Amino acid sequence: MKKYTRCAFYKPLFICLTVVLLLLSAGLPAYAAEGAVAPAEDVTPSGIKLSSLENVIDTYNTAARQATGAGVSVAVVKNGETVFNKAYGLADVENNTAADTDTVFEWGSVTKLLVWTSVMQLVEQGKLDLRTDIREYLPEGFFKKLKYDEPITLLNLMHHNAGWQDRYTGLYYLQEEEVPDLAEALRIFEPRQVYKPGTVVAYSNYGAALAGYIVELQSSQPFYAYVNEHIFDVLGMEHTSIHPTQQDNPAVGSARDRIQGYSLERELIRQNQLHISTYPAGGALGTTADAAKFMAALIPPAGSTSPLFQSNTTLEEMLTPSLMYEGTDMPRIAHGFFVNEYAVRTLGHGGNTTAFTSNFVFDPVSEFGMIVMTNQKNEWQYSTGLVDSVFGTYRPESYSGKLPDTSEVAGTYLPARRVVHGFGKIDAYLNTVDIVAVNNLTYNWNEQPSSQFAPDAYSKVHWSANEYFVRNDQGEVDKLSIQSSDYFPLTGLAVYSVRITLVVLALGITYTLFALINGLIHFSIRKIKRMAGPLPGLEKYHLIINTSSLLLVLNNVIMTYRNIGLTSYATVRVHLIINILYCLLAAGYIVFLLLKLRRTEGRRVRKILYVLSGLSAVLFSVLIIGWDLYF
Repeated sequence: MKKYTRCAFYKPLFICLTVVLLLLSAGLPAYAAEGAVAPAEDVTPSGIKLSSLENVIDTYNTAARQATGAGVSVAVVKNGETVFNKAYGLADVENNTAADTDTVFEWGSVTKLLVWTSVMQLVEQGKLDLRTDIREYLPEGFFKKLKYDEPITLLNLMHHNAGWQDRYTGLYYLQEEEVPDLAEALRIFEPRQVYKPGTVVAYSNYGAALAGYIVELQSSQPFYAYVNEHIFDVLGMEHTSIHPTQQDNPAVGSARDRIQGYSLERELIRQNQLHISTYPAGGALGTTADAAKFMAALIPPAGSTSPLFQSNTTLEEMLTPSLMYEGTDMPRIAHGFFVNEYAVRTLGHGGNTTAFTSNFVFDPVSEFGMIVMTNQKNEWQYSTGLVDSVFGTYRPESYSGKLPDTSEVAGTYLPARRVVHGFGKIDAYLNTVDIVAVNNLTYNWNEQPSSQFAPDAYSKVHWSANEYFVRNDQGEVDKLSIQSSDYFPLTGLAVYSVRITLVVLALGITYTLFALINGLIHFSIRKIKRMAGPLPGLEKYHLIINTSSLLLVLNNVIMTYRNIGLTSYATVRVHLIINILYCLLAAGYIVFLLLKLRRTEGRRVRKILYVLSGLSAVLFSVLIIGWDLYF
């Protein structure tokens, strides 16, 4: 009787608990329905107990990593609370200044998450619509370089598929007083539209900054002021700035002066404090403790509402995947947040500046997140390696069908995110992706292995990242896709374009030097023999064109160096004009050669040299025109 009484008591209790759990599961974001499994409450996605997490991170910070590392700050968020925040290493290596939890780091492109959050706030208020042509929000005639008439929406900006090419100039400024306001910066920085909207993913700083400007227009306040009022102040982020010169928080600017930036080899990058004009795309800086407050607001504990939105419905919409990898049901982007597969499916964004690297990753299902910020350019041991160890390895479901041979996708690929037209065009061809088949299921991406887990779907072996190939109706590869960009296969002579260029350049420079030395010897002999009068025939023009060719090479070396230094387009323009003048000079020389060569007296060898000088000038001109080194 006693036993029966207990069962009678627990049975309705069990039913009630079951109902409650079903109701709670029904309230989870749509993201949870994708098959993600939440880890246990007291462990990380990789199975590390939260009570042991500090020891694990301390242990990860080995002497070998410290030897090549500078400073790193780590924060961990769970259930809307910061459960770990600690800094390691040096903020300033030369002065032996330790990094601590008060050290500010540059967010880089993690700043874009502030843009997308701001956009969704205005969507919630009915001031913006994600599917409306953004030209309705912008001043008339705002765009000057559009190629297509198709509408561009805020979703296109979030998905980086509005169709713009990349830009290498007009992004950074050395002096505070040189930084233009956001509207003028976008006018200066506007790239050409080269892809039809919605068809190609090509990561775009311009697109994100443009979304920030739309927020500025619709809110009637500067974007930095909007973020301060509606995000930073709401969350108590007192140690973060987003203004390009930190005018919104001078204390953060002063703190930035106390940290330096370094290369992967821990060499000081001397110009490591630059001002980004299109600052919504990457201008935030602050402590990881503040960044953790922002992350906590994106993954509030169950039963509470995010302080950033009037309703969690808007938050759930923002964190729901909005773009899939083409031809699959695998999510790629969730309203500007990149989707990545670890032991659990995560959302987030990475960031790089001229001297800092950051990573902002969270799982909205288990309400667990992690932030890593370092003062090294392109750093990966902490921003990628440590995050991987905490979030765990992606284990895709086993595929039972036949997988295509990896050799079918092997080849050279060109990034969609590149300068398609303009003087930076050659850069993409210098940084192509080489896919080399290792066996029928594995290839190396620039020597980093990836393994096939589904037809034309690959996962990195050493860290968490997926790659997908898209084929056309004939079964040929149309493109390769990762989170932030598509890649197109290079075929024919285009594969060897850089090699051909280098060969032509080497031959041209070699001949030019030979011709100049030969000409100087010829001139010296005339002086020694005291031969009076001007140089005969085409000799003078022969020397002029070869001297100009040598100066042309020097001009482009200087332009390349300045471009690496993130200079303005106005500074580069003079070099482009010199290239144009050279092409005109070369054309003039060829015309003069055709008119004068037969009537010119002299030995046949000299005439051959004149012709070779003309040919060399033509080849240099072809390189200028072919690589768009004139605009």
